[in-house]
Amino acid sequence: MAYFTAVLSPEGSGDDRDWRSVDIDLEAGSPDELGDALRGAVDDDDVPVLAVLEREDEWFALVRTDGGVDVRVFVSDAVAAADSAYAPLFAELPPAAAVVGEDGAEGGAGASEPDEDEVPATRPEPPVVEDVWAGDPELLTDLGCPAEVLVRLAGSGADPSAATVEIGEVLGFADVLESLR
Repeated sequence: MAYFTAVLSPEGSGDDRDWRSVDIDLEAGSPDELGDALRGAVDDDDVPVLAVLEREDEWFALVRTDGGVDVRVFVSDAVAAADSAYAPLFAELPPAAAVVGEDGAEGGAGASEPDEDEVPATRPEPPVVEDVWAGDPELLTDLGCPAEVLVRLAGSGADPSAATVEIGEVLGFADVLESLR
C-alpha cells in the first residue's frame, strides 16, 4: 500500500487565503522532528504549516505547526497507523478506543470467552466499536475546518484521499492537493 504526503502553507488570511505546496520530504519520526522540518520549510515562523499524510485505503493524518507552537496531530485510525512507517509520529497520542462488549467490559484478543456449557438466553449484541481516531481534532478550527468535520470523516470510513479532499474543500486547498497527486 502506498503513502501520499503533501506539505501546505497558507498565504493571506480569511477568504483571501491561498494555499501553496511546500517542497519538503517527510521523514517518519517523532512529532518534534517533523515539526522542526515543517518549521524550516517556510520563511515566516508565524505561518501555519500543514502536512497531509495518507495511507491508501487505511487512514489519513494531519500534522500542523505554527512557529513556536507545539506540533499538533490528528489521525483518523490510530490502530492502523500504529503499524505504518509513520508510527513514531503517533506513538505519543492517547491510545485508540477499545472494543467494548455488551457488559461494558473491554474485549479483543484477551477477552474471556463463555464456557462451552453456558448457553446464552438471548443472542448477544455485537460489540460496539468506539472511534479509533486520535490526536487533536481542533487543529484546523481556527483556519475554518471544525473538529466535527475531522471526527465525522474519521468515523465514516471514507477513503483517506476523499477525506483529505473534503477537508481541502473546506479550507480551500483541494485544488493544490489534487495537483500534487
